[in-house]
Amino acid sequence: MIKKMGMRHILGMARGIVAIDENLIGLRPFLEKKNIKVISSIFLGIDELLFHRIFITNNSKDFVKDAVEKQYGIIATEGLDFKDSKHLSKIISEAIIDFNLWSMKAGFVLELRSDGKHELKILQG
Repeated sequence: MIKKMGMRHILGMARGIVAIDENLIGLRPFLEKKNIKVISSIFLGIDELLFHRIFITNNSKDFVKDAVEKQYGIIATEGLDFKDSKHLSKIISEAIIDFNLWSMKAGFVLELRSDGKHELKILQG
């Protein structure tokens, strides 16, 4: 099945898969509109959820210490002054592309900032 989106054709494949923290579940429909598949710990156990995924959370400090060992990356949203899901999904989608996060898979934290000066930190194991 081919869906038309503007000038692009999407052949049923997502750009990638992200996991979201339960407190950010409102992001799901907006990220999916950007062709990003979203899974949540509501449906899977946390360890299954995160392996080789980008995890979006508003509480990154609880997950940073395990990101290298359990092989996942983090997008941290707590540095943002707003939590509007539509706007946040746009920032996340652009940051994934700008920082080439799909290719990294694990061992990083991208701290999103309201001023747009996001900071990528590579974690040491």
